Amino acid sequence: MKNNAKIILIIVLFVIGISILSFSSYSFFKKSASGDADVSTAKFQILLNDSSSVSQSINLQDTITANSYSNDLVVPGTNGAFDLELDFSNVDVSVSYIINFDTTNIPTNLKLYSDNAYQNEITSINDSYTVGGSQTKTHTIYWKWVYLTDDASNTNDNLFMDQDIAIDTTITLSQIVGGGN
Repeated sequence: MKNNAKIILIIVLFVIGISILSFSSYSFFKKSASGDADVSTAKFQILLNDSSSVSQSINLQDTITANSYSNDLVVPGTNGAFDLELDFSNVDVSVSYIINFDTTNIPTNLKLYSDNAYQNEITSINDSYTVGGSQTKTHTIYWKWVYLTDDASNTNDNLFMDQDIAIDTTITLSQIVGGGN
C-alpha cells in the first residue's frame, strides 16, 4: 500500500504541476494592454474641376470656340479649349502629378495643344504642387480638328460622323518624398 500511496502522491503532484504550468502559460498569453493613441495623417484629396474623381470625360462639343466651320458640332476644321482646374486645398503634402489624355477614340487629325496658337502638341502634362504654394492650378487645353482632304483623313473623319467626341483624362498623383510638412 505504501507504494500505491507514493504512486498516487506522485500522480497528484504531477497533475498539480501540469495544472500550474498550464495556468501560467494561459495567463501569460491572456495578458493585454489598452490605451489611447493619437496618430496624425496628412490630407491627400485633390479635386479636379470641383470633383473628387481623378478621371473625367470632357465632351468637346461643350468646348467649341468660334471658328469658320461650326459653332455647334465637332467637325473637321473646328477647334476649342477646356480648363482642368486642380484644387489642392485638401492636400497637406507636396505632390507630383501627371494628367494623361486618352486619344485612342478621337479622329487621327484631332490634336491637343498647350497653346492657343496650336504649336505645342501634348498627350500628357507633368507638373507638381508644393505645400505652401497656390492651392489651385488651371491647365487650359486647346484642341483642333484639322480639316484635311486626303483619302485617309476623309475615311478616318467619317468614322466619327454623328458621334459625341470626348477626351478622357486621368490624373496620377505621387507624394514627393521629403516634400511637405
